[in-house]
Amino acid sequence: MDQELPQFFDPDSMARAKSQNFGLQNPCAAEEGNGLDDCLAEQQCTPAGGGEGVYMDVVVGEGDDRTAWGEPMCVSVAEAEGGEEVIELPTFTLQDFKTLDVAPAASAVEPSPDTLRGMHTNVFATAQPQQFTTELGGFPVQVRAVPVQYLWDYGDGTTLGPTELSGAPLEPGAWDVPTDTSHVYTQTGDYAVTLTTYFYGEYSVAGGPWLPVAGLNDVTSAPVPLSVWRSTVRNYADDCLENPQGAGC
Repeated sequence: MDQELPQFFDPDSMARAKSQNFGLQNPCAAEEGNGLDDCLAEQQCTPAGGGEGVYMDVVVGEGDDRTAWGEPMCVSVAEAEGGEEVIELPTFTLQDFKTLDVAPAASAVEPSPDTLRGMHTNVFATAQPQQFTTELGGFPVQVRAVPVQYLWDYGDGTTLGPTELSGAPLEPGAWDVPTDTSHVYTQTGDYAVTLTTYFYGEYSVAGGPWLPVAGLNDVTSAPVPLSVWRSTVRNYADDCLENPQGAGC
């Protein structure tokens, strides 16, 4: 995945893309007679709706100032024989983004399933960039989702985030260590720690440049059950050397 992706939606880049004039250009338009038939035969395909189709070039620009945009698009023969058609670049919306099966982050709590009241309980998330292939308005679309923010609900009425901090596991044997994402419970009881991860999205239409999705896709992980206990310290006056059976010995 591209590690230089912007983290948030940039409306200016979308506006520049939408202002372009996109069209379908018949690669066989200059052919005639048998040459046209042979060219169409080489470009044969099956459109999404079925029937006979032909690959047409997706171009951007106007008049003679047109350049190719990504990969050819399969359209019906009737459209291809019509020569050229101005088309609107489809927009992959946040609603479209939310229909994809974006895998939630793995949520972890340390220690678990039990912790102590008054001690630092650490939480952290592990999330991966993901890529999908779909279709929009007859165009093939590539979509990539990148985790950028995290929101923890500790289950006791307190939350952390959204934050770019994903947290990290403690060193082996570590205990009661404050971290950027840790939480101190003040009451005993059973809780559920819930993590919501926000994914930034970009999409590419027909192999064209990557464009931002307007908004973040929030994906919730399965809650992590946690029981908070209290510890009790008692002081004893018995001398265990003199009274091995004494309280606390």
